[in-house]
Amino acid sequence: MKGRRFFAVVWRVNAILLLLVATLAVGLFGFAMFQMYRESRPGREAVDVLNVADERIDSSKVQLGSFQQVVTSGVLRAALETEQEHGFSSGSGAEVRNYLYYDASNGASRWLLAGNKGLILATHELPQGGCSDTSDSVAVVYELVEADTNGDSKLTGSDAKVIAVSNPAGSRLTRIVVGVQDVNGTTLTPAGRILVFYTSSATLRVAEVDAETHRIIRDAPLQPAKNDSPK
Repeated sequence: MKGRRFFAVVWRVNAILLLLVATLAVGLFGFAMFQMYRESRPGREAVDVLNVADERIDSSKVQLGSFQQVVTSGVLRAALETEQEHGFSSGSGAEVRNYLYYDASNGASRWLLAGNKGLILATHELPQGGCSDTSDSVAVVYELVEADTNGDSKLTGSDAKVIAVSNPAGSRLTRIVVGVQDVNGTTLTPAGRILVFYTSSATLRVAEVDAETHRIIRDAPLQPAKNDSPK
């Protein structure tokens, strides 16, 4: 009788030990798999991350284009682009998120905008005298979208725009007009003033900006000329 009880106790102890060993083995296996997962994640993320001008860019979402010379001083510019998704009938294209500038004279590089969260809808280079040769540009006008103003959780041309001006090398960026619906034209006058025609609150307006200082000289609605002819 005592022998049976002894073997029953031994069997129970062995069963408990086997259960503990199995539990420990499963735990060790799970821990090992977790460590392997942790070690593999940084490697995959590092493949898709590109260090550009002191900023980490996720190359799986945006891509940096080729550098092109934009001014005669040796400054080059490359667009940071992301793929644009449209409906089936509209096709797709690239959206410009930022511009990276490189100055070959001193090896310095910089971004046009702080961060890459906005959208550059259009870039207008204004050459001296209104000629078509942009290598002699005096200033550059940008159409920016920096906030989702229509509440569709996207940055598109349907949002309110910001008009900004920089020098040809992309420095001294100055935002001159906000809350813009449409840009209706840009030009440079012989007097060195930038004219930006735009629509805001369903009103056609014109902003006149000094091309050197980027100071707004005048911003007013277009007024029809008075008819001074005798009745």
